[in-house]
Amino acid sequence: MFKKHILAGLILAAALMPTLADDATTAKPHGLKADDKSPAIPLEEKENVLPPWNSFNRWSFQGGVAFITESTIDEILVGDGERATGEDEGEIYLLQASYKLAAFEPHIGKYRPQIDLELPLVLGIVNEHERDDLWLQYNAGLTVRWKSFPWNKWLYTNFETGIGLTYSQHVIATERVRHPDRERSHLEIYWPVQLMFALPHHRQHQLALFLHHHSGGGLFHTGGANSLGLGYRYVPGER
Repeated sequence: MFKKHILAGLILAAALMPTLADDATTAKPHGLKADDKSPAIPLEEKENVLPPWNSFNRWSFQGGVAFITESTIDEILVGDGERATGEDEGEIYLLQASYKLAAFEPHIGKYRPQIDLELPLVLGIVNEHERDDLWLQYNAGLTVRWKSFPWNKWLYTNFETGIGLTYSQHVIATERVRHPDRERSHLEIYWPVQLMFALPHHRQHQLALFLHHHSGGGLFHTGGANSLGLGYRYVPGER
């Protein structure tokens, strides 16, 4: 129980610390009067700006917890996912920092969607209830974030997915239980799927619903594990 309290504190600290910088970036420049107002840009017309390569606004930060399931991707997609129980029950506490590599607004007919290319670095702290210790999981990849949805002026939404690699200190219990006779690799394919929501005037503070997937992909081995989670994402470059 004590370990869980420590982990919860780490997640909360990671989520709240960047908001201190948010107050500083929203302060008015020196010499600007309090009643001066710049023209407001309609929410639906905001440009997808790429900050300088060394700007803090290129980064986003995220913390969350994912509950390990005993379900396949197909079962989750049809709403039949179930949380793991018994010896493979547990959670993965995830801390993520992502760097914005590029921003695009391609022409698709008369439509110009906003798309970001990002490099996520994710540290997972795995808590399997049948084990006495915690162990680490390292994830990195390349992701695409789709930021244009027709309802964004009412509920800002973006969707992220991509591909990468996961290295785990131990083979997760769900894989050992479901495939006891197979050789398992500590190196796997990483496939993140994330859906973000925010208030339109506070886009920097986002609620994250996500699938944390890692598997052999037929390359390292067959089979994998899926965890469903909830988290908070802070994006200093979004307003």
